[in-house]
Amino acid sequence: MPFELNRRAFLGAVAGPLLASGACRSNSETPTWHAGVAAVDITPEDSLWMAGFAARTVPAQGVALPLHAKALAFQAAGHPAAVLVTVDLLGLTARLTDRAAIAVKRRYGLSRADILFNASHTHCGPVVDEQLSVAYDLSPEAWAAIRAYSAGLEEKLVTVVGDALARLAPATLAYAQGQAGFGRNRRVRFTPEGPVSHEVPVLRVTGTDGALLAIVFGYACHNTTLQDKFVQYHGDYAGVAQAALEERHPGTTALFVAGCGADVNPHPRGTLELVQAHGTALADAVDATQPAGASVESALHTAYATVDLPFVDDAARQRWKAGLDIDEKYLRRHAALMERTIARDGGLPPAQPAPVQVWRFGSTFTLIALGGEVVVDYAHRLAREYPDRQIWAAGYSNDVFGYVPSLRVLREGGYEGGDAMIYYGLPGPFTEGVEELLLTEVRRQMAV
Repeated sequence: MPFELNRRAFLGAVAGPLLASGACRSNSETPTWHAGVAAVDITPEDSLWMAGFAARTVPAQGVALPLHAKALAFQAAGHPAAVLVTVDLLGLTARLTDRAAIAVKRRYGLSRADILFNASHTHCGPVVDEQLSVAYDLSPEAWAAIRAYSAGLEEKLVTVVGDALARLAPATLAYAQGQAGFGRNRRVRFTPEGPVSHEVPVLRVTGTDGALLAIVFGYACHNTTLQDKFVQYHGDYAGVAQAALEERHPGTTALFVAGCGADVNPHPRGTLELVQAHGTALADAVDATQPAGASVESALHTAYATVDLPFVDDAARQRWKAGLDIDEKYLRRHAALMERTIARDGGLPPAQPAPVQVWRFGSTFTLIALGGEVVVDYAHRLAREYPDRQIWAAGYSNDVFGYVPSLRVLREGGYEGGDAMIYYGLPGPFTEGVEELLLTEVRRQMAV
C-alpha cells in the first residue's frame, strides 16, 4: 500500500488566502488559466565538488553557463494553484524536497501534490545534500561546503515558488509535441538498437497581451554531453536550449523537464561545440511546434504518493560485505556505508520509497513524474497504458535516489540494472516487481 500525501482532485476549494486572491472564473463560457513564472540563479559562489562523474579529481573551476532554479505556477479557474520547479542540477534528494515542500505549505498553502520538483540531470552542477556520496572521496570541509550550499538552495526553491505565485495573472496554455533525434540508447552491449524516445513535449504559456510568458519542454536523454574532464558549472544541452529559447523570445522563461532517459545518451558528445549543437537542436524542435498546439483545458488534478520498491532478499544483499576485503575504492566505501547504516538503524532498509506524481491538465495532456533515474522503457509503457491520452513522462522528479530499471533492464543487468546501486549507496538491486508497483500507483492516481 503506497504512502500518500495530500492527494485530492481540486473540486474547487482554495488553499489559503494567497491562492484565494489569485483564483477567478472567466466571464465567458470557457474557463481561464492563471500563471506566474520566476527564476533564481543557483550557481554556487564557491568552488564545490561537481556531481555525476566519479572520475573527477578537482572541484569546479569556474562558470561556463549559470545554473538556475525556475518555478511556473498554474491555476485553473476556481481551483488551487500548483507549481512546477525545475533545477539545473544532477538531482534533488527527498530530504531536501520534503523540507522545501513543508515550507511551501506553511508559507503559501500548497499541498504536497501541488509542488513538483524536476532536475535536468546535468553532470556539471554541484553535489547536493549527500547524493551519490559513495562516488566522491571528499574532505569534511568539502562536505560542509556542500551542506551549506544545499541549505541555501532549499531556501531559494521555497522563495522562487512564492515569486511565481505572486505573479499569477490570466493566461492561456497550449500543448504540442516535437521531435529531436540526438538521443541514443547507451546499453549497446545488451541491445544494439535499444529503445529511445525522441518526443519533445512542449507547453506554452501566453499572457492576455499575447506575450509568451513561459515555455516548458522536455526530452528523454541523459544531460551529459560534457564529460568528466569538463570542470566548470554548466547546464549541458538542457541549459543551452533554455538559454537559446529565452534569447529568441525576449521576456520568456524556459523550463526544462528531464524525461525517462536514464539509459539514453546524447550522441555524439564530449565537447562544448557538441553541447551547443544539441542544445540548439532541442530549442529548434521546441520552436518548430509553435504554429501548432492544442489549447489546454482549464482543469487541473494533482496527486502524489510514494511507493516502496523492495530490494532483493537479505541473502543476496550480503554481497556488500565482500567490499570490505576488496581493494576497490567504491566497493569499500559502499561496504563502509552499509556498516554505518546497520549500526545506526539496526539493519539495512528493505525497500526504497519512490515518489509518483500525476498532474492531469483536463483532457488535454497528463504529466506523469517518477522519482529516480528512470529508463526509457517507462516512457513507452506509459504511452501504451494510455493510448487515448497525451502522456508527458518525466523522470528525475522529487527524489533522484538511484536508477529505476524496467523489468527488461533489471533482467539484463549492467549499470542501470543494478551496478549503479553501489554509487547511490543503496543495499542491492531491486526485485523484478518494481515496474508493476510503479505502474499500479500511476493507474491508481490516474483513475481518480
